[in-house]
Amino acid sequence: MPRRPKRKPPPPRGCLWIEEAADRVGVTVATLRNWRHLGKGPMSFMIARRIVYRITDLDAFVEGLYQAALNPPPNPDMRPPEPRLSRRPRRAG
Repeated sequence: MPRRPKRKPPPPRGCLWIEEAADRVGVTVATLRNWRHLGKGPMSFMIARRIVYRITDLDAFVEGLYQAALNPPPNPDMRPPEPRLSRRPRRAG
């Protein structure tokens, strides 16, 4: 007799499993896993070997990205353009 595939239990109230969180944020599951490994992206935690994201944390992360796009920080490496130099060689004299 073939085995039935295991069903995932529903996530805790107010939370999403990593697959649903990736859909909500608009990235792949691999991207969320990479962000988790690097320590960036939305806050996450584990329940019984499953990665869980709170919906409020996901929404706050997306809102933070939106606000950063509206108000980009000034780039400290930018400097004013340098004056153009003439290409003609100077005449001695």
